Amino acid sequence: MAEPVFKPDDTPKDIYGPDGQPQFFDDPGMNRFVAVVMNMAQEMWVQEERLMALEGLEASSAEREAKLKEFIDRLFAPLRESGVAEK
Repeated sequence: MAEPVFKPDDTPKDIYGPDGQPQFFDDPGMNRFVAVVMNMAQEMWVQEERLMALEGLEASSAEREAKLKEFIDRLFAPLRESGVAEK
């Protein structure tokens, strides 16, 4: 079985499945679904940055970080509202 490329020392050992990949849900399908959603979110953020560049919006590092935080907050809002994730 292949070990993940990056495994922090303080990571709980039970988070990794028999294939060496992190597993957050009992259903492997949910883990794959979450991975798909996260990949889509990454692509959406890339498009947001490209749009800002095309519109000629010069954002400072602090402004960019604030926009990114807002994006991440919106992305995880349903989990926070349901009590699954803590803020």
